[in-house]
Amino acid sequence: MLGTSFAEGKNSLNVIRLILAAAVILSHSWWLGGYGPEPQPGGLKLGSWAVLGFFGISGYLITRSRVRAARPMDYARGRLFRIFPGLARCVAVVAFIFAPLTAAARGNVYSLRDGLLYFVTNLSVGTPGIALPGIPGSLDGMRDPGSWNGPLWTLFWEVVCYALVGVVLGVLNTNLGRIALLVPFVAGSAFVFTLDAGWGPVPTPQDWPLVPILTFLAGSLVYLFQDKLPVNRVLLVGAAAGVVVAAGSGFAASLVHIPLSVLLIAGSLHFPMSSLAPRSDLSFGIYIYGWPVQQMLAAAEFEAHVPPVVFAMASLAVVAPVAWLSWRWVEGPALRWSRARNSRRQVSQLA
Repeated sequence: MLGTSFAEGKNSLNVIRLILAAAVILSHSWWLGGYGPEPQPGGLKLGSWAVLGFFGISGYLITRSRVRAARPMDYARGRLFRIFPGLARCVAVVAFIFAPLTAAARGNVYSLRDGLLYFVTNLSVGTPGIALPGIPGSLDGMRDPGSWNGPLWTLFWEVVCYALVGVVLGVLNTNLGRIALLVPFVAGSAFVFTLDAGWGPVPTPQDWPLVPILTFLAGSLVYLFQDKLPVNRVLLVGAAAGVVVAAGSGFAASLVHIPLSVLLIAGSLHFPMSSLAPRSDLSFGIYIYGWPVQQMLAAAEFEAHVPPVVFAMASLAVVAPVAWLSWRWVEGPALRWSRARNSRRQVSQLA
């Protein structure tokens, strides 16, 4: 079963997440590089597919973390120290290094006060109405002058999902928790289906938070039902077929969540990529630094001389060492401290 196989620890999720982070950068290349309309396989942008993949995997891993946590505070501390230190460093680098350098290179205006406002407000983890998307004047003349880091909006909704799972599984046992998460998943999917079917006032928006939230819930449900899911080729073929059918029918936003989550999570046990996974978890760093790096490359007009795929590859080449430095000196140490703190508390309780 999936739960037993996954417990052995040999999976390719780190590699899959790196691929998803690279797909986000490739997706943004069309917009930030000014290459025209972006390809939309299955009716969704490539970056939207990648975000759904991230949320599905996250739903599985976060639910596992909550179930295994000895105390709610241990769970909350682990989630806080996974996101906040890396995010704080990223918005500081953008506000006080990337933005003034870009403004100076293009002859634009940079205000330290505006940089401070950008830094402080984005410590809210992309909270709508609080986090400022850009630093006025620093990106003037660019294709997206108002945004220094477009992907940060997803972090707020990721945290909302962390809180939802934390509360539900903290109050209810596993059986009731399944029902408590299954009900909003089914209701939300049905609502999005009505929009996809043309029965609502507007079609499903590309960046509507409800869609990745549904995939997070799907990943969470995969964990809660993992002991009933066999890990075999039949499951993988069925999940892949479900993704293809949902995408081909135009109902990806409402129907793809379970099959996509199953495909990525169960598939990580079959795809022969576990040996390729780096010890450093660079996917988060690549995800949050990708857009700012691409803005800087676009400011240097690099995109004017290359096609979008080359622009994306160059962006990855620049962002990978930045992400490694973030992991090596910020994210990794913060996680190790959090885990050590939780371990010491558990040992003291057993003593």
